[in-house]
Amino acid sequence: MATLEESNQLSSLGNVLLVEDNHVFSDFLANTIRELDQKAHVVVFSSGSEALQFLENSNTSLGLALIDMGLPDIGGLEIIRACRSHFTEIPILVITVTSSESHLLSAIRAGATGYILKSDRDFIRESIMNVLKGNCAISPSLARSLFRFAGGSTSPKKELGLTTRELETLQLLSLGDSYKEVAQKMNVSTSTVQSNVRNIYRKLEVNSRMHAVSKAKDSGLL
Repeated sequence: MATLEESNQLSSLGNVLLVEDNHVFSDFLANTIRELDQKAHVVVFSSGSEALQFLENSNTSLGLALIDMGLPDIGGLEIIRACRSHFTEIPILVITVTSSESHLLSAIRAGATGYILKSDRDFIRESIMNVLKGNCAISPSLARSLFRFAGGSTSPKKELGLTTRELETLQLLSLGDSYKEVAQKMNVSTSTVQSNVRNIYRKLEVNSRMHAVSKAKDSGLL
């Protein structure tokens, strides 16, 4: 539960937009918000199109948006842009498995105030608190990308034609996950993961996981 000090800071949080297609992780995030502020109303969508429709047609005010980059229909960037267009001041925190530098920088340019990876749950909770306090939040493993960008030595790398879901698949594969483990984390079928891998191999012109990961790293995607 939130401390008394945290509860006072979150007294006006109000409505929270949560866009996440993994239902288990979505429940965790929603419960985390309610622990921080029992009065918060969490509006949950599992697809980007539903979230966009809500943003376009609703007069509801928002105090926070939590957005995944790897949605099943449209990219998280569109949701970030729409949120920032309708709500110029609210914190927008990206919580994703997609660690590519190009996605990180694109999300920040679109208006995200934080970009963290799905990792330690205490860190996720701390990051939510940070953006609500007006601070930025970023996973330590991604921080060097921002420093390079700020120094002018790095620009977003080409994405080699990979979709967000294909990048997410490749990221998990690079961590050593099996197809079954990737499918569970992405909340899709194993056959979908296999289809993603075939597309990755074709687009990167490779024939193995190791070669795909190596080429993606060389291109700045991982």
